[in-house]
Amino acid sequence: MLNKKYRSLLFLSVVGSLLIAGCGDGNGSNETEGDTMAEPDLDDDSLWVWGGVPPHSSIGSAEESPFHTGLAENLDLNLEWQFPTEGTDTEQAYNLMITQDVLPDLIWHNWMGEASRAIDEGIIRDLTDDLPEKAPNYWKFLQDNPEIDRAMRTDDGKYYMIGFYREEPFQTVFHGPMVRRDWLEEQNLAIPENIDEFTAVIENFYENYGTQFSILSNWRMNLGMAGSFGAHGSFEARFFLEDGEIKMAQTQPEWLDYMAWLNDLYERNLLDPDFVTMDDQALHTKAFQDEIGLTYMNSGTLLAFNNQAITEDTGADWIGIPYPKQANGEMAASIFVEDMYVTDGFAISTSIDEERLDNAYKFLDWVFTEEGYNYWNYGTEGETWEKVDGEVEFTDFIEEHDLGKDAALALYTGNLGYGLGEQAARFIELRLDEPTYDAMFEWSEGQEEAIAAKIPAAITMTAEERREDANLNNVMNTYVLEEAIKFVTGSRSMDEFDEFIKELNDIGLDRMLEIRNDAYQRYLSR
Repeated sequence: MLNKKYRSLLFLSVVGSLLIAGCGDGNGSNETEGDTMAEPDLDDDSLWVWGGVPPHSSIGSAEESPFHTGLAENLDLNLEWQFPTEGTDTEQAYNLMITQDVLPDLIWHNWMGEASRAIDEGIIRDLTDDLPEKAPNYWKFLQDNPEIDRAMRTDDGKYYMIGFYREEPFQTVFHGPMVRRDWLEEQNLAIPENIDEFTAVIENFYENYGTQFSILSNWRMNLGMAGSFGAHGSFEARFFLEDGEIKMAQTQPEWLDYMAWLNDLYERNLLDPDFVTMDDQALHTKAFQDEIGLTYMNSGTLLAFNNQAITEDTGADWIGIPYPKQANGEMAASIFVEDMYVTDGFAISTSIDEERLDNAYKFLDWVFTEEGYNYWNYGTEGETWEKVDGEVEFTDFIEEHDLGKDAALALYTGNLGYGLGEQAARFIELRLDEPTYDAMFEWSEGQEEAIAAKIPAAITMTAEERREDANLNNVMNTYVLEEAIKFVTGSRSMDEFDEFIKELNDIGLDRMLEIRNDAYQRYLSR
């Protein structure tokens, strides 16, 4: 039985979920005009596409976008694009869109977790029987990548979408520790290899530069140094795999060791006290003002830090460094890592005319051909890329574009963010500067066991399980965040860890683990 405090938290989470589900101003967009636009005038050479890669912000619509118009020309199809209005909640836009009598032919959405329901309710098609014949290149890709193949099926074996995939494992690891290399050299310090040496760098930088260890308040993707203590979580309810079973990180004694380390830094003024509220902009500002010398962030931040340093000629030199080993010499138990696939992708709606069904498969399968792979990743050969000594290189048209390299890539290619098909490893190498590219390898090197502890995103719960788990998880996240901050700031004693775990169980931890482990076993049985 939940006590009064947890019953109140659960009630608030349920009410919040209902309010979110019921909100919305009814406005969307056909790029700018409305998510519920009327069905466009389609012929047998047309395809109506909802979502996916939006046009770059510097242009008004897909009709003006070099990538989108070039895609239509390559496919010899008339592509009618519709996108949620920029800044709107995409989930609400999707919920509004599916109320239409006629749905777009292709719908980009986070289908993982709800594909079975969407098929059963007649929103999207079951692709199983069609793929081998109508999408042979995609079908071969699935057969060559069994874990991706498993993820693209529901628990009852139905294929439901074509998504976005990473070509090489290093592309899944893009968060980690980063440090001012110029300061390490000034202090005659080596790159820290373990958590004790990492702590020594924090102490040295505080003494010589007045900086603290700064971390973001958003811990969803931020494990920080937890793995260096053998732990798998930080300030939010987190789960991991061990011996084939899903467990909760905050029940580990190693997690308490991590909290104790942060508490020690906090007591000695070595941890930035803004860790409770720190956002991206605040962290960037501190870095540019030489108030940070060591942090935990992502590859995009590392690139921005160094670009700013070059632009302003500050001399700052940031590099990514390996996750520190544990004190006993073992590798970090956990690191940030994503799957080789993302949870979003294109599904084919049940509204599509049979005459246009082949167009949908043509659109989706082409990206798995050599020609389609090159276009989505690099754009048009001879204009945006060329081969030099057998390797793809971007032309000066991209490298020296007036709007900047990333803007040019967004204008002329499709896989800068989440696109379609395989994101080429070579694309990542060409896009990033050397320190940022190297960092992704530093963060992932030798971390196979830590990566194996990640729970696959493709695990699917039933509708009842999902509702129950979401309500419990909302309460659990709120509670863990509150108590983790107390442990770090010292307002709750480490001696109360057993009581903390008892409170997790009171909230419903056993039931959460039962739900998640049942779902995981179904995933393994696909």
